[in-house]
Amino acid sequence: MERKVTPHSLEAEMSVLGAVFVEDACLSKVSGMIDGLDFHREAHRKIYHTMLTLHRQRQPIDLVTMVQRLKDDGSLEEIGGAAYLASLVDYVPTAANVAHYCRIVKEKSVARQVKAFAVELMGKAGDGSAAELLTDAKVKLQEIAGSLDGLDGVSVNDILTFDQRRKRYEQHIRELDTARFTTGFPILDTCIRGVAPGEVMTIIAYSGTFKTALLQNLLLGGAERSGYFSLFCSLEMPVEKLFEREIQINGGVSGREVEDHFSGRQDNLGVKKGMERIASDGLLVCEKPRLTLEKIGRYVELARQKRGRIGVVGIDYLGLIHGPGKTLFEKTANLSIEVKNMAKELNTPIILLCQINRTGATSGGEIEMYHAKGGGDIEAGADFMLGLWRDKEDQLVCKVLKNRNGPTDQNFLVSLDRQSLTFKGMSPYKLTQAQHGLKDIPF
Repeated sequence: MERKVTPHSLEAEMSVLGAVFVEDACLSKVSGMIDGLDFHREAHRKIYHTMLTLHRQRQPIDLVTMVQRLKDDGSLEEIGGAAYLASLVDYVPTAANVAHYCRIVKEKSVARQVKAFAVELMGKAGDGSAAELLTDAKVKLQEIAGSLDGLDGVSVNDILTFDQRRKRYEQHIRELDTARFTTGFPILDTCIRGVAPGEVMTIIAYSGTFKTALLQNLLLGGAERSGYFSLFCSLEMPVEKLFEREIQINGGVSGREVEDHFSGRQDNLGVKKGMERIASDGLLVCEKPRLTLEKIGRYVELARQKRGRIGVVGIDYLGLIHGPGKTLFEKTANLSIEVKNMAKELNTPIILLCQINRTGATSGGEIEMYHAKGGGDIEAGADFMLGLWRDKEDQLVCKVLKNRNGPTDQNFLVSLDRQSLTFKGMSPYKLTQAQHGLKDIPF
């Protein structure tokens, strides 16, 4: 008869312990996801508890301190000796995936608990009433399910009291002035009050309204004003073209002038000025195609590790992000919500560009929320939504389509130097009588 193995993963357990050796600061994350009893091997439980003891005493967790502490406890040989600890030190190269290892350890632990309870339940079957048996089973299963708190389940810590909410808001206000992304257009910033960490601003636009250039202006300006890095995920435009436009915006020159300068045909002071502008030092660009939201989130984390704080993330554009869904509507609906989830998880403002649908492209006139390509669900994941359109006089107009912090349906006249792609400002906008198609209406 084949002997069934108790659910466990020694590799995952060793990876968790090895990750703590690599970076002892990750022990806080580990202790929030698993406890000692989740380890299948007794030696691993002992090692983990020793790590927690050193952490509480504010001592470093390394091979020397662990060997000495286990030796003092008389349990060094029980866990396999110093040689086994040394093998754990070299078991994983980085602590970056420790949450994944913890998840495996916890799931195997829960599987063992369910299996043990099933055996116990079989032994009780037939004893007592069926109602009592089911009640006991329900209580025990809820108890086991509770052990998933903080993993992929729910946790009591997710339920916030009034005092906790007040403290969170006070902390939010203290950090808001430096953490909130502003567009640099006073009239628009007054309207939407900036984009806070965890919020998403979606921009939809007609073709030829310079939406990518607007995004570049926003990211460059944000980096210059805040001193934090802006990350631009360009799924559509190659980095060479982005760089040319960047110098145009920075130096107030045309694309032809940038090309002529770098080709050596004509020296240009404006291009030199654009090269020296400090804003570009704060802009990071990822031009990888076929990105998923998971990969974008990973790039943000890598940028933080290498460069420091990321003040805002810009994505161009939604339709080129790879995601699940059989139809465009399903894909768009899923991605829109997941962009919002990603913003909250990263605690970073996100600016997302989106194209308009065929109906919007052929209708012309003032832009509306339902013109967003993929369906109205795009608005579900956005805290703020802007639309760019041109009036009959070929003036560029920015419309506030959605605003968590105030009024909507406001139009602002956009001042744009089309040669250099520089957005210079916004001002109040009113449709003329001719544009309304009406007569004798005073404004």
